Amino acid sequence: MEADIRVYDTVDSTNTRLAALAGAGAAEGTCVVAFCQTRGQGRSGRTFYSPKGGNLYMSLLLRPKDDKVFDRITVFAAVATVKAIKAELGTACGIKWVNDVIKDGKKVCGIVAKAVDHGGPCGYVILGIGINIYRDDHIPEDIAGRYGSIYDRKCDLPEDEAEKEATKLAKRIISEFAYYYDGKRYDEAAEEYRDLSLVIGKCVEYMSGNSTLTARVLGIDDDGGIILETDDGVRTYRDGEIRIKMNDM
Repeated sequence: MEADIRVYDTVDSTNTRLAALAGAGAAEGTCVVAFCQTRGQGRSGRTFYSPKGGNLYMSLLLRPKDDKVFDRITVFAAVATVKAIKAELGTACGIKWVNDVIKDGKKVCGIVAKAVDHGGPCGYVILGIGINIYRDDHIPEDIAGRYGSIYDRKCDLPEDEAEKEATKLAKRIISEFAYYYDGKRYDEAAEEYRDLSLVIGKCVEYMSGNSTLTARVLGIDDDGGIILETDDGVRTYRDGEIRIKMNDM
């Protein structure tokens, strides 16, 4: 994958900016990087809090050619992001299904992949990744309990140095992701995802739509599906989200 990184100080959303480029025919590997978003996008239409202060918000354009690769994009991305954070920032993190990156029990990174016209001749995927590198003192109350950062301090670097650090991290994430994506290293990525998982063996609440059930996580399959054991038996789920029960953290 040839990366074409386009860097902005502030955008409404890196996903929105990249979608416009994709619609105009941008090549796979085009990446929008920003250091602040005014309308950051999370999962299920939620807003992704994206303050300025040395953090990284990026969206990568993918044009997968087959469903096997398509189904594993988020697995590749989660593993690549955790490895890049460790290599560039020296911090070990884990993965909470679906694809939240967690440090010390709090979310430091969110990952979301959005497909547009999947299977069509102009189809593409926008892979969005937002990383809280430095502590923020103005976290909205509704996310304060779960919002974390890689470093437990405010950014003390000059603005240009902080942005260079964040851009270097973006390049490393793309490189790590391309290792799995270009090489179609399905089994390797799945094993590493399981090794980095923070939920296997845990008791969780699984939520999808208006339904909630309590289950124990037996494992993660090769496509990133979560294998749950409930009173009704064992099933694999590919959408929804989970919350680890407090007494099992």
